[in-house]
Amino acid sequence: MNTARAELRKLLTLPSLRRTVLLTWAANLLLTYAHASAESRGEPVGDNAALAPLGYTQAGFLVLGVLAATSEYDEGDQVRTTLLAMPRRLPLLGAKALALAALTFPVAAATAATSTLPADGAAWTPAATAYLTLTTLLAAAVGTIVRRALSAAILLLGLYFVAGPLLRAGSDASAAWLPDTAALDPSRGAAATIVWTLGALTLAALTFRRRDA
Repeated sequence: MNTARAELRKLLTLPSLRRTVLLTWAANLLLTYAHASAESRGEPVGDNAALAPLGYTQAGFLVLGVLAATSEYDEGDQVRTTLLAMPRRLPLLGAKALALAALTFPVAAATAATSTLPADGAAWTPAATAYLTLTTLLAAAVGTIVRRALSAAILLLGLYFVAGPLLRAGSDASAAWLPDTAALDPSRGAAATIVWTLGALTLAALTFRRRDA
């Protein structure tokens, strides 16, 4: 637990994470207002107005996870210092994931509530909170594998906002197993979110354990 607390303190000192959180929440407020205004005018806003803004603001949580994981590689290879203090790599990675989840959960809850409550979708708030938290952990796992923030962010944003929509348009059967399905249809997407996150974390653990710092 001491390692997890140290990792949490480290995350809290990163200005890039604070800026990402603030921008993401602000964007979610604007999108929620825009969707509510469109719905009041009778314009189509999708099948689930409560979750529609999260389909876009999840990008902020992807970036949050990537920045959290890659900060030690981008800032003077600080990861070497961390490994000297905590050479057991798998417990260290577990502590990093736990710290990131602890940081992300309240942010995810606030963002989910901002989106769902105005649209009378309070029942979706817990699921949306869990989805955004898992999405951040998935992004952190990809960041751990790739090690570079820009590369990892491009990969994830491309998957979520380019490849995913194209695959859904081409085959509805594959839609249920895309990582962002829960943001669009929680009743179908919970399993996909969990599988993708666990798979990414497992691959990140194997990579982090075997690769040189």
